[in-house]
Amino acid sequence: MSGGLFVAGILVFAVGMFSHMGATGLFDGFMYGFKRNRRAKLKEIDPDYEEDEEATPEERSAQKSSAWRWVYVGVGSIILSYIITLV
Repeated sequence: MSGGLFVAGILVFAVGMFSHMGATGLFDGFMYGFKRNRRAKLKEIDPDYEEDEEATPEERSAQKSSAWRWVYVGVGSIILSYIITLV
């Protein structure tokens, strides 16, 4: 039970951290080249193609707070798994 809780905690923590990085815009720099190439290919197929709008600051703030909840649950699960192991 402790091992499964630990693995679940690590997975939930990872989901939370990646969600937080996405909400803060860290991946925007990495993905810029991929998005530019995708946009060019889609423009070749459909000249009327328009990109989706970027997230507003309010939406990003909501995403950040949601991501932190995932991180806290993951850390809590890891700590609980250590407590179960010691008992």
